[in-house]
Amino acid sequence: MPIPFRSDLEPFLREFITTHRGLRMGRMFGLPAGYAGRRLFACLIEDGVIVRLPTDVAKREITARRGRPFSPKGKASGAWVMYRPRDASAARRLAPTLEVAVDDIARRQVEELTGVTLRTRR
Repeated sequence: MPIPFRSDLEPFLREFITTHRGLRMGRMFGLPAGYAGRRLFACLIEDGVIVRLPTDVAKREITARRGRPFSPKGKASGAWVMYRPRDASAARRLAPTLEVAVDDIARRQVEELTGVTLRTRR
């Protein structure tokens, strides 16, 4: 049985990806997803979008109640945060959050390839 997702949010994710170099649309378990390189940074699932954020940013987002922790099947998920925008227009306000996620993944990939720890800009 396919996992449900809100198809009204797909144009937002697609638009975000097409306007940022190095990102691509893909699928995760049949769901629309965004990738930076080979790494997943966002996915449409159930009634919202999950975003992989740096741990400190994820904690701030959850504490401020802008998002909630995403935990599939009751398991802890680390820095994945679930956002449930009211509509596609409200989803566009998540663009800066997605940019933080993409920047973090790009930084991690550079560190893995070079062995050099980079400073973060938050």
